Amino acid sequence: MEYALNEEDLYYALSDLFVDNEVDYNHIASVAKLFPISYVEHVLFYYVAPTCHYNLTGPIPPVWTCFDRDELISAINVIKKNENRPINKIRMRIFAFYLKFRFKYEWQKLKSLL
Repeated sequence: MEYALNEEDLYYALSDLFVDNEVDYNHIASVAKLFPISYVEHVLFYYVAPTCHYNLTGPIPPVWTCFDRDELISAINVIKKNENRPINKIRMRIFAFYLKFRFKYEWQKLKSLL
C-alpha cells in the first residue's frame, strides 16, 4: 500500500529549510513537487517560515536536525485559525514579504528542483 502525502507532510518537509544543518533540497523537493508550486510558495512563506525562521536568526540555533512535527503542525494551525482576521491578513502579508526577501536563495534553489 502506498502512502499519500498530505499538507502536513509538506509543512514538515519545508521546515527542513530552517534547520541549522546542511539542507537536503532534493528530499524537500521530492515532497513539494507533489503540490502546485504556487501552493508550496504560499505554505512556505505564510505558514512554515513564520513558524521556523527564528531558528536561523539567533546566535545558537536550537534546532539542528529537525523540528518537532507535532509542535510545528500545532503552531501552523494557530496561524491558519487566525489568518482571516483583517489585521492578521495585513501582518501576514508584510511578514511574508520580508520572509520572501530573507529566504530568497533557499526558495529559488528549491523551486529549481520542482
